[in-house]
Amino acid sequence: MNIQDVRINLKYERADLKTILRYARRRDVNHGGRYDFGLPPRLNIWTHHWINPGCREESSVMFTLVFDRTTASLKSVTMQAGYDWAILLDELARLEEAALGNVVHGQHRGEPTT
Repeated sequence: MNIQDVRINLKYERADLKTILRYARRRDVNHGGRYDFGLPPRLNIWTHHWINPGCREESSVMFTLVFDRTTASLKSVTMQAGYDWAILLDELARLEEAALGNVVHGQHRGEPTT
């Protein structure tokens, strides 16, 4: 499987997107988290927390999410080779639930689809 760049348009409430991005910035890989945040709002989700040099060396980016603050939406996703939609939706559900207290667009693996 190759790297996939996929354009999507998942809308959030403005306040929710702001909360998600703030949460991710506070959970940076250099501070015990699994996220790495850049501009324009671009969020990398890593495989490991960088709690020691070994974890940092073994860690790799799984997904890059690009957000648009103007439209308060997730605009695109880059999936690295070896990762699929089920894993992405699970990671998104974890992020949303941790930041917002509920799942908006993500889906935990094993949950029935509605």
